[in-house]
Amino acid sequence: MVGLAFLISISVLSCQTDDADDYSQQAEDVTAADLFIASEAYQNLEKEIGKDMRREQNAISKLSKEDLEQYRLLRKNLLNIETRTEAITQLKILTGYDYQANRNRISSLVRDVFKDADFTKLELMRARQKSRMYTAKEEIMECHNHFNENIEDLPASEFPNGDNYKFWVKVRDACLSAAGTKEGNCESSCDKSYPDEE
Repeated sequence: MVGLAFLISISVLSCQTDDADDYSQQAEDVTAADLFIASEAYQNLEKEIGKDMRREQNAISKLSKEDLEQYRLLRKNLLNIETRTEAITQLKILTGYDYQANRNRISSLVRDVFKDADFTKLELMRARQKSRMYTAKEEIMECHNHFNENIEDLPASEFPNGDNYKFWVKVRDACLSAAGTKEGNCESSCDKSYPDEE
């Protein structure tokens, strides 16, 4: 646990200022929720949620235009207590994806992972956002690293207008655009694709 706390401290601190005066305050900023988000159990839960979402999306992507309309109607029927059971049955027949069984499985995993959690939902959301923002920043750094690796062996004649150099600039810029968008959207959207844990 001490080793995990140290790794999390390093990760969190790398996103913040490097001023020596702020070091002790930054170390205190690592919360129980930060440690929880970095835990193997939580990371595995996120992977399972992601797999389940992809399975559902794959099933939906195979629907015809008419079936997609029926799917949307059945999803609306899930919100009504009187039509919910029938909608779940029809969704399974329509998509081949067992909505209820997968929701039950994910809910069970969530309960198991969160059973000993001792922090508020707000603390969890802040820790999750901090983690995703750090990941987005890492992706931006990786874009630059990839670019530098690919141009380091180019002949001097390629700089700055050679075709190969221009190609890697375009690759880097596309990478930075995607990573920057993810970083910019994280604050408002990174928590929306995960279920609410109590």
